[in-house]
Amino acid sequence: MRNGVRHLLGAGAGLLATPLIAAGLLYFASGRALAAWIAVAALGASMVVVGVLSGSRISPIGSLVPGLVLAVVAGLAYVPGVRVAGLLPAEYAEPYARLAGTWALPLACVLLAASVFPARWRGATRPEPPAEPEDEAVPEPPPLPKRIPSRY
Repeated sequence: MRNGVRHLLGAGAGLLATPLIAAGLLYFASGRALAAWIAVAALGASMVVVGVLSGSRISPIGSLVPGLVLAVVAGLAYVPGVRVAGLLPAEYAEPYARLAGTWALPLACVLLAASVFPARWRGATRPEPPAEPEDEAVPEPPPLPKRIPSRY
């Protein structure tokens, strides 16, 4: 697969994974789950998505996009005078504050660190085709011995 296609698919995966990660973390942080195991399952699914984006051969853009979004979420929580909660519906203000204060920064660091490695930006190396074997000269057979005439 060419690098351009791989990076395009990685960007699509990152755009798709960003709301999935945020929804899983917000569901866990909201405390409104029907059962505790459902909230833990949502958190686990979010972590699986983070792991796939961080450790696979998907383009690093796939982990860069959600990493930048979570870094902005965490950064805005620590900037004085910025009220992001006013932009959200009232029922999401408290879970957003929990998300920004707990999970957003560590996950952003994991996702951004996974995007830094230069080997992930390069495509897979294609094996070179084997070289054609050279025609080796077939050695001449040794000369036959001279025939000795028979007496009979």
